[in-house]
Amino acid sequence: MHLSGETEIAAGRQRVWDTIIDARQVAACVPGNPKVEIVDERRMKVTAVVGNGFLKTTVVVDIRLSDLQPPASAKAAASSVVMGGSVNAEGGLELTELGPALTRATWAADVTLGGMLARFAGMVEAPVRGGVDQTLACLKSKIEAAEAADAAAASPGVPQA
Repeated sequence: MHLSGETEIAAGRQRVWDTIIDARQVAACVPGNPKVEIVDERRMKVTAVVGNGFLKTTVVVDIRLSDLQPPASAKAAASSVVMGGSVNAEGGLELTELGPALTRATWAADVTLGGMLARFAGMVEAPVRGGVDQTLACLKSKIEAAEAADAAAASPGVPQA
């Protein structure tokens, strides 16, 4: 399954980079409040509960960052086993500076489901996309709020009469 998207973030490229490369900030935006274990600067394990109703399960996802080109681009690979089926993903992110406080984030990922899970690929795509969209909206909101707070703090005060 191929997933991709693009959004503009009202913040400088370096701030966007610093936020999205920070596993703890990203994890705080992932639905379900997953546990993040930092293995090293390029590897992490994320433990999350996925599914709904009686079809919930705990999943451990190994994530590896590669080809880091700060603050322009990064690649990542993820792997896990869910209900006896393998899940492997590879993707990338590009940040394009459109102005001093405007960045375009473009991402794409290819997800491969194996075993019994492959039969349910059509049913999995919408919830996966929904989770990704929710995570990205949260990150965008955090980044833009931090950028606005810094801009307000840097603005000269208006004298009171």
